[in-house]
Amino acid sequence: MKRLIAVIFLTLCMQTVQALTIDVQGDCTIGHQLKISTDKPALIILRLNNGTPIYAYDNTTFTPQISGTLLIEAIADNERAVKVVEIQQPTTPTFGGGGGGLIGYYYLPSSTTTITLADGNNVTINWRTALGALIKASQEKGFDVKVKSWSYGLFVDCIGGICTKALGKTSGWMYQVNGKIPMVSSEQYTLNVGDTVVWYFSRSMSETPESSPYKVKIKIYSDWSFDVYINPSMPWSLPSKESSSESGSQFPKLTQTPKSTPKSKIINITKTNKSIKYVIGGNTTVEVNVTRIPLKISLKNAKDVSIEISKEKPAGLKFNNIYAYILDCFDIKLNKTVNVTISFAVLKDTLNRYNATPQDVFLAKYNRTWIYLPTNFTENETHYFFTVDVTNFSPFAIVIKWKNFPLKPSDPAIVKALNWLRQEQRADGGWGSLSNTSWVIMALVSAGENPYNWTKNGRNPIEYLKVSLNESTVAKMGTSDLARTILTLVALGENPRNFNGIDFVTKLKQKMKKNGQIGDYIYTTIWGIIALKACGENVSKSVEWLREHQNPDGGFAWAVGAESDFDDTAAAIQALMAGDVSREDSIVNKALDYLKTGQCEDGGMRYYGNSSSNSASDSWTIQALVSACVNPMEWKKNVSIVEHLLSLQSDEGYFKYTKYTVSNPVYITASAIMALLGKPQPIKTFTANETTVSTIATSLTTTVTLKTTTLTTTKSATTVMTPKIPGFEAVVLILILIALVCRRS
Repeated sequence: MKRLIAVIFLTLCMQTVQALTIDVQGDCTIGHQLKISTDKPALIILRLNNGTPIYAYDNTTFTPQISGTLLIEAIADNERAVKVVEIQQPTTPTFGGGGGGLIGYYYLPSSTTTITLADGNNVTINWRTALGALIKASQEKGFDVKVKSWSYGLFVDCIGGICTKALGKTSGWMYQVNGKIPMVSSEQYTLNVGDTVVWYFSRSMSETPESSPYKVKIKIYSDWSFDVYINPSMPWSLPSKESSSESGSQFPKLTQTPKSTPKSKIINITKTNKSIKYVIGGNTTVEVNVTRIPLKISLKNAKDVSIEISKEKPAGLKFNNIYAYILDCFDIKLNKTVNVTISFAVLKDTLNRYNATPQDVFLAKYNRTWIYLPTNFTENETHYFFTVDVTNFSPFAIVIKWKNFPLKPSDPAIVKALNWLRQEQRADGGWGSLSNTSWVIMALVSAGENPYNWTKNGRNPIEYLKVSLNESTVAKMGTSDLARTILTLVALGENPRNFNGIDFVTKLKQKMKKNGQIGDYIYTTIWGIIALKACGENVSKSVEWLREHQNPDGGFAWAVGAESDFDDTAAAIQALMAGDVSREDSIVNKALDYLKTGQCEDGGMRYYGNSSSNSASDSWTIQALVSACVNPMEWKKNVSIVEHLLSLQSDEGYFKYTKYTVSNPVYITASAIMALLGKPQPIKTFTANETTVSTIATSLTTTVTLKTTTLTTTKSATTVMTPKIPGFEAVVLILILIALVCRRS
């Protein structure tokens, strides 16, 4: 009997072990992809040389970058399987047969090199970057590379004599790594073994390496050797053309006769298509039907009060900080102070459509900023009926307030970002450049901070501006630089017509052409509109010029004749809204429709084409959406654009450019602060006694689905969980193991 039990036990154990198996296919050498699969759904854990574990489900791939022992573990229900493979150094050439035992013909060193820029300055770069690989390839193959400097790093102007604008005003050299546009300057992109870098001459935003007439392809192998492929049709003899941009930088780019109650004492009524005016006495209620949502206006003890209700929003009224869905907008004017009760009704179906409750409906009043007035409500089967008492009058809007955006300055994500910026402030009071300092000042104002109180060694950012903004510096400024400076001074409450003795407004207006274009490009016109309008200038002609240059797809380009991109479209929406274009105008709706096509599967926004999602494009898009009264939390692909932007914040507080790269973190962090606080351009002067209406839920709920297991975790607004965040995999594994123990019990 004991022998039978032992046999049965052994058989069961063997069946358990054999039920889950791991299969590994591929060359177990550095730089070669391994295909790892199991015969049933399982959690796979990979650990190379006992290092950080990597987690996956079912079939996965893994490309080792170093040699050593790879431990593969699979867990499915109560079953576990383990497999060990040894990762070897490659021993024989697989391509090219280059000298020195290298796989490729040439070698990319781990050191740095110094290159001379077109302006004669020398810079040091790492060889193992996208630019370093190009420079090394040029030395080995005998073609020249011309590199220039601009606000965001270095850019390749010429390769083999083919230079920017050689095939049209918008043509120039671009690069991809493994089929993706990294969206960071090439000297900042660090390569890995196995990468393929393609430099190609782009004639438009839709250009690809496959369609480009000229390209250089560099394949990096596991031992840092590489091969170079040059398009055979590449005519190295094209004449060199100097590129000439304005300043070398691009601005990181909605009729019935009124009736009275028996107690009404209406002395006079005057009507137009847009408004209705009453002269009222006594206790009077009038029904107003000129607005989209019918109103009741009730006055008590009125004596010859003149009251005018207009159904259209007043000129210059801004909705970019209302943070609500607008159901109606109207203006009320009275000739004397009197108590008034405003009543209106909203369909229950309307609230259901917005997933809202009666508590989310407000009458918002505009007085430099939007203020929510408390309402009382009753209901019947189809409507909610709201009333609110008003004593001071100005433009009003009936709104459904957003529940989860924007963030508040006290939220952890903003606090961390501000603290990091404070650490980065330099001894001269600035942040390394006029551009960076300007963006930080606007971010500080958007957060309710007083930039004058941000000092380093006794110097604040305004003192930095006064030293830096001299006649010599300003004389070299392009249109976008002047616009950015004006926006900075407007945010500070300084006079852009006389700062440091310089009239920046006049200098910018001198850039305006007779047709309304400001500067030489679309993007300079966009930022010129925003800046000049912020100073009270008439920009109607420039707005019309911008309208005329919307592309058929609904987007806007950086230059006339170029294809649409998402950053400039986001900036254009802000300019249109700043220029008093109606939110309901078709030009705005077309631009928003185009902008939506730029959202990636991870929830983030890309600049154009198939480029990676990045925090700068996230920030510009969020600002555009807020300016057009669109809740960015509702722009979702798996997660919202807001959650994607939050996921790019580092532990230190700054925001990364992409999930894997850091580029100009001062500018990127300043942009993220403005966006997350719901502040589109122009940023308004901060006043300490202003009442704001911004609110946000203090937590975000993210659902992570792992094949057969769904885990829902609530995290603070500073953290959006993605499988790439360090430590996330360990948490997932712990939760899965807990679930397995519970199932066993």
